[in-house]
Amino acid sequence: MITARHSELIMMPLTDVYGVMACYAYDEFWRKAVLRSEQDTTGLARSGQRFRQVMQLLGQEIAIDVEVTAAAPNRRVAYETLSGPLELWDQRIFERIDKVTRVTFELSVELTGWQRLMAPLLVHQLEQQVRADLLTVKNLIETTPDVLFYLSQRLLA
Repeated sequence: MITARHSELIMMPLTDVYGVMACYAYDEFWRKAVLRSEQDTTGLARSGQRFRQVMQLLGQEIAIDVEVTAAAPNRRVAYETLSGPLELWDQRIFERIDKVTRVTFELSVELTGWQRLMAPLLVHQLEQQVRADLLTVKNLIETTPDVLFYLSQRLLA
């Protein structure tokens, strides 16, 4: 298994940051590999909630079905795959620090068969992607007025 983890301070209140990052439907707006994210129910993550993500990985479009395994409001959300060509684990941890929020984004992938041969390359690529994705969402949250309204309107478009 390979894991990438990155933390950033986001200059917004915890509830605003959690509102964006704990709604997996919004992943397509800040995670480069996610083309679509379709939740079975709308809103913030809840334990047991299921959704499908269509991703672009290694030049191929793949679909994974996932289930939320942890949802502690304003503290942590996590999921793991139920089906698909890859086993993934995603975790987002939120901490209030004065008037800003520290977010830690962690993504783990289980490599099997020939994929293990590519582990050194994939670790580096995964680390870069997790960092870039977190910087993208940081920029989105910090620079978009009423970011939750903006993202909900984009989902409807």
